[in-house]
Amino acid sequence: MEALLDRMAVGRLGLSTEDGPYVVPVNYVFAEGCICFHSGHEGKKMEALRANPRVCFLVDEPGPQVTWEQGCGVTQIYESVMCFGKAEFVEEIAERRRILEMLIGKYVPGDNHVPILDRNVENTAVVRIHIEWMTGKANPISSLHRKVSNRFLSA
Repeated sequence: MEALLDRMAVGRLGLSTEDGPYVVPVNYVFAEGCICFHSGHEGKKMEALRANPRVCFLVDEPGPQVTWEQGCGVTQIYESVMCFGKAEFVEEIAERRRILEMLIGKYVPGDNHVPILDRNVENTAVVRIHIEWMTGKANPISSLHRKVSNRFLSA
């Protein structure tokens, strides 16, 4: 599950609002057993986190559609993990910068990024989700499967 959290680019953050469930995609980094992401200081996501820090976080990696001799004869190859925990706002500037640098390191390869300006660290909210528990599921491909065309995947 941790390997999937490490390699995926986008996760879906599940929040509770007065209007009901709210799910939003976020870029994130999985580090030190926590999920961290950045955001502006305002908006529906941030309001929901301030009102209720209990969250869930989902990443999934779809594979091909395959045929086989069970069920309806077609199945989806995939891996997924869902994390449950409590979000906190990272207030300390040095820690916020450290997490932002980890995020940049994940998404910008090598030395292609510029240093983060102090004002940008101050103007960026950083949220850390402390994972309390997680669950995963996978349907790996096997020799019993035959890949079929899938309009949702390029390979």
